[in-house]
Amino acid sequence: MGVYTQFIVKSSIEIDTTPEKIWDFFKNIEQNYTKWHPKDHVFFNWVKGKPLEVGSKFDSEETVDGNKVRIKGTCVESEENKIMAFKPAWPVSFMCPRIESIIESKGTKAVFTANTYYKFGKMYLKTKKDKVESILKVAQKHMDEEGENLKKLLEK
Repeated sequence: MGVYTQFIVKSSIEIDTTPEKIWDFFKNIEQNYTKWHPKDHVFFNWVKGKPLEVGSKFDSEETVDGNKVRIKGTCVESEENKIMAFKPAWPVSFMCPRIESIIESKGTKAVFTANTYYKFGKMYLKTKKDKVESILKVAQKHMDEEGENLKKLLEK
């Protein structure tokens, strides 16, 4: 039995578009970030490497549940039109070691699935259960909004 318990917040949406158009949206995330979630997204910049290339580094900021959150990290997995995954830098990675997006073709449409991985220590879960539930609920709401916004943007 490990010291940590893993949770995955998952949000999936069917979009009347192609996997290529979803990929292109994220390949141009520097220009699309604030359009994607105007209420919460502040900026996204690639600071080293090319967009969606394994090893490339990013710097971003967003507001989550009224709190500004700075997320820096590295692209750790990338397969064009299929998957992109990121490892946030410390200290975010302590609690959130992976953020990934999966794109699947479904006939003439595409399914976009966002997964955010969290891990919490057993003692933290025991003493801060309400806090953990709040973190997961806020993440779910934010990710669901991102999915709906992406659908609206790409189905225009």
